[in-house]
Amino acid sequence: MDTTIDGLRLHYEQEGQGSDLVLIHGLGGSLQEWDSFMPELSRTHRVLRWDVRGFGQSDKPAGPYTPQLFARDLAGLVRTLGIAKTHVAGISMGGVIAQRFALDYPELLSSLTLISTSSEVSEAARAAWEKTATIIEQRGFSSNTEAAQRVFAPSFAKSSPHAIQAMAERTATNDPRAYAAAARAIGSYNWTAELGRIQAPTLILQGREDVLTPPGGSVKLSRGIPRARLLMIPDCGHVVPVEKPLLFQQTLLAFLAGVDFSRA
Repeated sequence: MDTTIDGLRLHYEQEGQGSDLVLIHGLGGSLQEWDSFMPELSRTHRVLRWDVRGFGQSDKPAGPYTPQLFARDLAGLVRTLGIAKTHVAGISMGGVIAQRFALDYPELLSSLTLISTSSEVSEAARAAWEKTATIIEQRGFSSNTEAAQRVFAPSFAKSSPHAIQAMAERTATNDPRAYAAAARAIGSYNWTAELGRIQAPTLILQGREDVLTPPGGSVKLSRGIPRARLLMIPDCGHVVPVEKPLLFQQTLLAFLAGVDFSRA
């Protein structure tokens, strides 16, 4: 399904019954990242998945993009669909968007789940993101799987080469300019000092072997958000739902059930 928010066409899918849950994909992904979890999540939640601007089947306008812009898109989508309050879960870039949504639109938030993300970007990481964005703008995507391999824990990468190949192929289908604009958006921000304003119950999931967003960022999140709980996952890299699908699904459902029960 599609809808238009402030002149931008956003593609989304909504299914299931129960309390509302929004899922936000990572950089280079789409709402299809969550396909395998929909049978279980939609049993107890009305799940909204969407393609962030620049990705999937949503519009891909020229940049610059910002986390605030992404969060505004989501707020517009939520309101257009008549959702009063929702759980929000985001991975990587999706976690950046989820944080900004929590800060800018707290009245729409029931709970927050942050996966493989952080509340700030170091100077070294900013330079690396800018370099990546520039290369992709100029040359497009590389055909090798080296970048995709770094996303996963070494043990998973060794045992699941098909997952690495699939990620590299999905990334290569993106629009280079939109991807670069999004990379710059999530490559330069710092709102650690604002985290205390997030009052919603928050679950933080972090792989111990994540080299893209190292565990220290999740520790800062857990210390800055008053009602946060942090789960460090051993032998896991950046893509927690892919590497540890059962743990991810059960932990998320248990957390959401606890929040819903406390408000019943």
